[in-house]
Amino acid sequence: MSDTIIRGITEDKYIRFFIVDSTELTKEAAEMHNLSMTNTVLLGRMLNAALMLGADLKGENETITVKVKGDGPSAGAVATANSRGEVKGYVFNPEVELPLTEVRKEFNVKEALGNGILSVIKDLDMKTPHTGQVELIYGTIAQDLTYYFVKSEQIPSSVGLGVLVNPDGSVQRSGGFIIQLMPETPEEIIEIIENNLRIFPNMTDIMDMGYSIKKIISEMILKGFTVKYTDEIEAKYKCGCSKEKMEQSLLLLSKTELEDIYNTQEVTEVKCQFCNTSYNFHRDTIENILDKK
Repeated sequence: MSDTIIRGITEDKYIRFFIVDSTELTKEAAEMHNLSMTNTVLLGRMLNAALMLGADLKGENETITVKVKGDGPSAGAVATANSRGEVKGYVFNPEVELPLTEVRKEFNVKEALGNGILSVIKDLDMKTPHTGQVELIYGTIAQDLTYYFVKSEQIPSSVGLGVLVNPDGSVQRSGGFIIQLMPETPEEIIEIIENNLRIFPNMTDIMDMGYSIKKIISEMILKGFTVKYTDEIEAKYKCGCSKEKMEQSLLLLSKTELEDIYNTQEVTEVKCQFCNTSYNFHRDTIENILDKK
């Protein structure tokens, strides 16, 4: 079964939701970037978040980027998605590994990130992207996004993001959900949701037991509500880089940097951070770019 994002709302229109199964694309990303197990969990959570936020975009050219930057050994990660279910991402220091947490023996994403900032950047195909930021308080991504929604967008939300990693480092399951309350949601509905979430187990463990994301949302997270699915989108890892785009990135370098490249390198390699594809540029290309400076 292909990776899928589902968006919907309860029949009473008090709760909207997003839920995603990204197992295959998270596997692909982990192998592509040669990620450590800790960073596989980190990037998988980021990809899940970006996919669900991207599903809420309207325009064909709109994108949303979730970025974390910290002072820990992994340094941070980026994930970018659009409304078509296409996502890409990378970790700044992909091969860094940390010991499991002492008490619960979990992957220590919080320590890997350290202190820092979570940013949500919405490029709505206008002149300037809109950026919202919050302090990276929890370091789990899910809790930090929950905090972001309340702090920056004033939307009461609950976010769950998970990646189940095998002992050999391969990805077994990856998925997530976002639950959001509409304005003037009655207190009794909030209580039902809170109780459902309180007893809800780890999402990827439930996925690994064979439950589909539709069953997880309708029979567990939103148990007691009538669920209406409004969108079902195939999710995939897609970079979209090209030699032309990489050449444009060289234009961002200063004249001094370009002159240094021209004088010292016959062939310049530029590697895409999102997919690790390498593009080679000969000195005549660098010379042409210098002429434009």
